[in-house]
Amino acid sequence: MLTRSGWGAAIVAVVAFVTGRTFGIIELYVLGAGLIAVLVFAVVMMLRRPPRLGIRRVVQPAVVRAGEPARVDLQIANLGMSRTPVIQLWEPVGSSGGATMNLSPLRRRETASAAYRLPTDRRGLVTVGPMRARRRDVLGLCAKSFTISGSVELLIIPSHTPVGFPAGGSSGRLGEHLRLRAYGQSGSEFHSLREYMIGDDLRRISWKASARASELIVKETALEGLRRCTVVFDVDTSQYDEMGFERAVSAAASIVTGAAATGLQTRMIATDTDLRGHDVAQSALRWLATVEPVGQATPSLPTLRSGEGMGVVAVVTGSASSPCASLVRGTLSPDDTLIVVATGAAGASRDRFVVDASSYDSFSPSWSHLTGAIATRRPVSVPA
Repeated sequence: MLTRSGWGAAIVAVVAFVTGRTFGIIELYVLGAGLIAVLVFAVVMMLRRPPRLGIRRVVQPAVVRAGEPARVDLQIANLGMSRTPVIQLWEPVGSSGGATMNLSPLRRRETASAAYRLPTDRRGLVTVGPMRARRRDVLGLCAKSFTISGSVELLIIPSHTPVGFPAGGSSGRLGEHLRLRAYGQSGSEFHSLREYMIGDDLRRISWKASARASELIVKETALEGLRRCTVVFDVDTSQYDEMGFERAVSAAASIVTGAAATGLQTRMIATDTDLRGHDVAQSALRWLATVEPVGQATPSLPTLRSGEGMGVVAVVTGSASSPCASLVRGTLSPDDTLIVVATGAAGASRDRFVVDASSYDSFSPSWSHLTGAIATRRPVSVPA
């Protein structure tokens, strides 16, 4: 409870008091007694009930991308009946430090406002508060700390840029591959009627239309396009270097948000995780904000079969030869095309489509070269 100044005053008081009594020096005796009295008074004042303070915090915004600005607005009110002393405040921010402020005396029901910026250089969930307050006596001889309850959270989602996906006229290798596969599909949506040609599938003959015509008539269906995107995220810590896992998180966020923005049926899976639905992009960003690598000997994933039509399965991992990539390769649906996003050296791979994510700058150009689609700068908002 005594501060450094208080302990110094206590030592001086004892020395002066003992010296004055021993040698009969009345002045030292009075000085020592006076200092002891002041210390006792200071301690008694600190034993009183601490000031009643109310605090209101507003984090703006509550969800932010890594590297973007965020701040906390504070409003502190004196809820007690008497004037508050000068109080030193310290607001913990996550596990990396905090903000220090000095609160001047407040009258009854008076409020004070303050604000400070939050660090957003790393993804994660940052807890702000509860605030710690420290009051001292007028001479600074004695101090006492107390806690003001209440806290808020800031969610920092990974930095990402939604990537593009092959369109009908895409010139990328993946777009050409999907277009060739589409010609081999019968399609499910009616397009038009035409006369029968040698080699047409007899199951496509429209007998009702043929009965009204002099020639056989067949149904022409629209070509199947890309409908689905499944992102498989490898959380095996042995597949990444120090920064490789962060690049994998950023790449997965870019693919999920890009697929959802394109209108594809999007899904994200990992060990013990299966995210899908209309808000899959927001759910995936929240999950990716706090995901950490884990050690595992044998990867275990949910089934990859998630719907009809052509789809792509993007495996975000350390290398094309990782156990997770091998597992997905062995269970791939005939209607799906595999894309391996490797955060390490690509090396030799038997996969046709490998994206280089060995650096933040190489991922987007490598993806665009593969798909023939340019990444969009439109951010994906995450509701608070």
